[in-house]
Amino acid sequence: MNRDDLNWWLTLAANAGVIAGLIFLGYEVRQNTLQLRAEASYSISESMNAMNADLYGDARLAQTLLQGEQDFASLTEVERAQFVAFQFSRINLAEYILELEGEGVSDLHIRYVDFLVADYQSKPGLRDFMISIENIWAGSDYLYARLTDKE
Repeated sequence: MNRDDLNWWLTLAANAGVIAGLIFLGYEVRQNTLQLRAEASYSISESMNAMNADLYGDARLAQTLLQGEQDFASLTEVERAQFVAFQFSRINLAEYILELEGEGVSDLHIRYVDFLVADYQSKPGLRDFMISIENIWAGSDYLYARLTDKE
């Protein structure tokens, strides 16, 4: 075997190694993406479960939320603080989901943002709440427009 034949075989082997490495890398990236999606979905589910657990365990908080959804102005100062904190948790979760969706990482089994938008647009207290925080809104303009039906 002469030198040219040896170079040809070595080049062929090196190219085959590069192709095998790229295939392996593609497989690993796909596995990593699947893992990120699963972790994001789990994180979102845990956040929703924690908010629901607050409601299950505290009838007074549940009553405050129900009252505030219908008539935000009727809440006492303490009830308003609870209501606002809970709503900001819901909005923060929606922002997180939108961020994950924008990065192509979210893989939810429910349409949380659409649910939240429908909830905010159908309940007068939630609409009044959004008006009350208009000047201090720190979230995305996109979500604010959807929640307030100003799309």
